[in-house]
Amino acid sequence: MTDKEVQKPVRVLHILVTLNLGGAESRMMDLYRNQDRTVLTNDFAIMTDETCHFTDEVISTGGVIHVLTNPRKSLIKHITDLYQLLKRVPKYDAIHAHTSFHAGLCLMVAFFAGTRARVSHARNVSTSAPSAFTSLMLFAGRSLINVFATKRFAISKAAGQYLYGDAAFTVVPNAFNYQSISHKEDLIDDKAQVLGADGGVHIVAVARFYPVKNHHFMIDILKAMADQRDDVYLHLIGDGELKGDIEAKVDGLGLSEHVRFWGKRNDVYQLLPYFDAMLMPSFTEGLGVAALEAQKAGLPCLVSDSLPEEVDIELGLCIRLSLDEPASVWAEQCLSLLDIPVPSKSVLDEKFSARGFSLSFSEQQFYKAYRCDG
Repeated sequence: MTDKEVQKPVRVLHILVTLNLGGAESRMMDLYRNQDRTVLTNDFAIMTDETCHFTDEVISTGGVIHVLTNPRKSLIKHITDLYQLLKRVPKYDAIHAHTSFHAGLCLMVAFFAGTRARVSHARNVSTSAPSAFTSLMLFAGRSLINVFATKRFAISKAAGQYLYGDAAFTVVPNAFNYQSISHKEDLIDDKAQVLGADGGVHIVAVARFYPVKNHHFMIDILKAMADQRDDVYLHLIGDGELKGDIEAKVDGLGLSEHVRFWGKRNDVYQLLPYFDAMLMPSFTEGLGVAALEAQKAGLPCLVSDSLPEEVDIELGLCIRLSLDEPASVWAEQCLSLLDIPVPSKSVLDEKFSARGFSLSFSEQQFYKAYRCDG
C-alpha cells in the first residue's frame, strides 16, 4: 500500500448480500485480513441479520458489520438504511458495491449521501434466473452505475461487459492469497490417509451445491469414468440447497463408494494438492477462482468453456470443454488430465504474480479508486 503520509485511514463500506463462503465474500476477506488499518479501514454492510460464516472472524478482529434491510422485504427501508448509514459521522470516504446490478442503486444513494468515491464491481456474467424482470433490473442498474460510479471494476472482461455494457471498466482479477496454497511439493501426510482411499484417481470439485455449478452433470461424468475403471473417486467440497438431490442421485446410480461429501471446509488450501485433478462444469462463472486455486496447487483442471478465458493461467493445466459434449467425452478428457506434467511451485508463483492475482496489486488498484486518484 502506498500513500503512507495520509493521516487518517480511508474508510470504505463494502456492500455484500452476506458474509458466507461465496467468491466475492472470500476474496474481500482475504483483503480484509491483509489491510493496513493505519491506511485503510474496510467495513461491511450485508442484507441478512443471520450469523454468517465470516461474522465471528470480522467481529473478533475489530471489524464492523452493518445490517441493511433486505430490499426483497422493503426497498424503501433498504434505501433509507443505507442513506442513514452513509450520513453518519465519521462518514465513509468510499462505497464499494459487489452486488451486480443492485450496485447501481447503492451508488445512487451514496451520491445523494455525499460519498465521494463510489465503486462498483462486476463479478458475474449472468443472473441465476434470467427473466424479463432481471433484464429490466440489469438495464436499470447498468444505467445507474454509468451515471453515479466514480470507478468500475470487473473480475474478468466478460463480467465487465455483462454489467457495464459499452462503458469503460478496469479488470482486476480476483486476488487471493495464492502464496498460502499448498503445492504437491509440500505434501507431508499420506495421501490415502487424507482422502480415505488407497490408490486410485481422485477428482475434486469445490463448489456450492447450486444449480449453476452443475453437480448433476458431475455425477454423470463420474458414472462414465467409473464405467471405464473402478478406482475413480469424486470428492465434493461445499454445501448448499441441492446437496440432498445429489446424494440421492449418487445412491441411485450405485456410486456411493465413489463419492465423498466433505461439506464446508476451512482447509481447502491445504487439501488441494492431495487430489489428482479438478472438475468444474459450471454453466457460468464470473471468473472461476476455485480452478485458479487448484492450478496454483499443481492440479490440472477440466472446466466448461462458459468460464472466462482468464481462468486458464496458460501453463497447460487447464482444459476448457463445451457443455454440449456428452458425459462420456468429459470423462475421457478428465482422465487425460492425469498425464499433464505439474509445474514447480516457483514457476506457478511467478505466473500468478505476473497475471495480477496478488493481494498487493488489488489493494493498490482499489486504494486509488477510493481516493479518486484514477
